[in-house]
Amino acid sequence: MAIEGKLTRFLNKRNWIIPLLFVSMIVFLVLAVASYETRKYAVELGHLPHLRPDFAFSIGGEIAAMFVAIIMTFSILPSYKRHSGYIRIFVTVLAAGCVCIFFDILQMLADSIPAFTSLNKVLCILVFMSEAGFFFFFYLYATYALQCNGKVTKIVNVIMYVALATFIVLPLINFFYPIYFTINDGGEYGRNSATWWLCRVPFVLMVFGIIAAIITSKERKGSKIIVLLYVALPVLSIAAGGFFYGVSILYTAMIVALVLIYSFIFSDHERHLYSTNKELGLATNIQNAMLPSIFPAFPDRKEFDIYASMKPAKEVGGDFYDFFLIDDDHLGLVIADVSDKGVPAALFMMASKIMVQNYAMLNISPKEVLTKVNKQICSNNQTEMFVTIWLGILDLKTGILTASNAGHEKPIIKKPDGHFEMMNDVHGFVVGWNKDAIYKDYEIKLEKGSKLFVYTDGVPEATNSEGKFGRDRTIGAIRKYEDQSPNEILRGMNEEIEKFTGKADQFDDITMLCVEYRGLNEKTKNLSYTYEAEIGKIDKMIEPILNSLKEIGVDSKTAYKIRLAMDEVLTNVCSYAYAPQTGEVVIKSEITTAPKSLKLTIIDEGKAFNPLEARDPDLDATVEDRKIGGLGIFITKNIMDELSYKREENKNILVMKKTFE
Repeated sequence: MAIEGKLTRFLNKRNWIIPLLFVSMIVFLVLAVASYETRKYAVELGHLPHLRPDFAFSIGGEIAAMFVAIIMTFSILPSYKRHSGYIRIFVTVLAAGCVCIFFDILQMLADSIPAFTSLNKVLCILVFMSEAGFFFFFYLYATYALQCNGKVTKIVNVIMYVALATFIVLPLINFFYPIYFTINDGGEYGRNSATWWLCRVPFVLMVFGIIAAIITSKERKGSKIIVLLYVALPVLSIAAGGFFYGVSILYTAMIVALVLIYSFIFSDHERHLYSTNKELGLATNIQNAMLPSIFPAFPDRKEFDIYASMKPAKEVGGDFYDFFLIDDDHLGLVIADVSDKGVPAALFMMASKIMVQNYAMLNISPKEVLTKVNKQICSNNQTEMFVTIWLGILDLKTGILTASNAGHEKPIIKKPDGHFEMMNDVHGFVVGWNKDAIYKDYEIKLEKGSKLFVYTDGVPEATNSEGKFGRDRTIGAIRKYEDQSPNEILRGMNEEIEKFTGKADQFDDITMLCVEYRGLNEKTKNLSYTYEAEIGKIDKMIEPILNSLKEIGVDSKTAYKIRLAMDEVLTNVCSYAYAPQTGEVVIKSEITTAPKSLKLTIIDEGKAFNPLEARDPDLDATVEDRKIGGLGIFITKNIMDELSYKREENKNILVMKKTFE
């Protein structure tokens, strides 16, 4: 990584090109002269008598060009994948040039050797074919540099593609008829009258294509002049070759032109791209920081387990998910999809997320949240984007999920003893399009062990060459992991989608959220004790119950009411059940924590008496006119949620129940 970073920084500077070209020129001259002198020395010793002096000079120059191309390629390769299309086409042109030079060098070495006559013919054909490809890629390189994509460029591109195909096929005819060149019995290469024209037509097309690109390009004038000047180098080399038959410096000139264009134009593009990527990276970090990403999200809450993930199609996405505790007993769940992608959608997404959470924290219904968010977005929506939102609020005590859907995908739910099924919920209009849109709530009862899966359309619309992932495949995929935790379910879903899409590009953000409702862990405390039915012991009878209520967090005001109700009932038992004798009273209690509740059972073996049959007192009557009795049991009825009485085995059994909010 350190080496790669240094090379990237090196390539993003222009000052490296001067030393490289200086060294290349020295290497070119040294190799050209050395090749020429080596050939002379070899001829004197009786070796390589066939190698012409001009070929020896050309070989040295072409080796120098390959040296430059190889150095450039190896400098770029470590960070090749991170580079833009400009650099990729640059490396492609360098490779095409090296292939062309390689065949040209082999042809010059094989020339004039009778034993290599057939090989010489094949190499000549390969040179002409690869030369056409080299010219074509050079043209593409120049149009990339000038950022040409207009109608004229498209027409020229078609012409260049046709020319490429033509001039790759034409040299093959030379196997049967010498239209390009001849090879005599001594194995020596020779030109025909049409050779120069056939060789130069692809080059001329390349030059005219580049000139058309320069004329139509909207790039700054400086870039156009640079491309025009550097394209002049290969033109001059062609002219030089016309005066010095056998001297081939065209490929060397084109390699130098490639490097110069890269240094003055592409390096600017790359620096701009580097800066843009850096800013996108910062935007990605900001977006990720806004989404809950630490799991387990609520390690102290055992009532539920939740997990979510987002895989953007670009550096930043338009999808978002969110979950938050509105209070101790209510969990907010959100998943949404903005109508666009990239940075604008990400900004719209951030604003939408903040508004949804802020309104949800007001403890209002989901439909009210969506209504307020919709009106606020519509009031100043100059971008004309919209967002689909599914919002749910889960009551952690009861498992009741209240939700509202603004044009989003249907949720998928699994009951404890069933499979994941898609729910046909009530859909409202998307948020941000119509300020008068109406949204509706609906309720789902989640039993303990139920699971909820919500997602964006990036899941069913994930695509490969055969089609889309689809809703049916989504259901089938999630059922494979339905007995696992939310984390494992989402991991499995991502694997299924990746397996389906393969190497296909991801066109949409893929966002998922899964929650499992586990409910509160109900704890029950049972008490049972027996006392003599005496008025003086009533406080002792009540005290254990009050202590237990305090342990589960029942407030003192509510506890006082329970004390009052018990006092009324126990006073009746102690005063009348066994009168004039005494007996025992049995008190049983069941106190639960989830939900907080109390069940009291008071048993005595006294006279049969059903207190619930007593008439309620007339509270509107005056004290003088009001009949005695009935007030105590009336107070008890109003304090407790439920009272029941039965006479069984000569026992009075009174049951009182109370659930605490």
